[in-house]
Amino acid sequence: MKFIDVGVFLCVALKQPRERYQGCKALLERLEFREGKAREKVATTILTPTVFYFILENREKISKAQLTKAILSMRALNIAFVPLTDGKLIERAARLAEQKGTDFDDALNALTMEKRGIKEIYALDAHYDRFEWVRRVVPT
Repeated sequence: MKFIDVGVFLCVALKQPRERYQGCKALLERLEFREGKAREKVATTILTPTVFYFILENREKISKAQLTKAILSMRALNIAFVPLTDGKLIERAARLAEQKGTDFDDALNALTMEKRGIKEIYALDAHYDRFEWVRRVVPT
């Protein structure tokens, strides 16, 4: 199983970056349940819908009604939400983000992946390349 970063969802919602849109859209289609099955399953943390909602609401000024629809659509995909129950992980993520020059959520996702033994992440964000134990996969 691979992890998935918020950037994939933002790419589809905003159709940006244009050159990555088709690949991101195709990935989300593979996560859709059809006839009770999805072709692929990914994992993420609660940070993904949280950051997605925050960016679309605050930067893009998307209405709450549209955001609700987007979040419900996200929840209908074959995504395992990994719980964040280790408070020490949050502290480690803050230090790691500072050390690697990345966003906090990227560091927390990378540490969560390491803890769960997940090696690959679907992501557009090159920050993930800074974590030696993570292999970034650009959706195609």
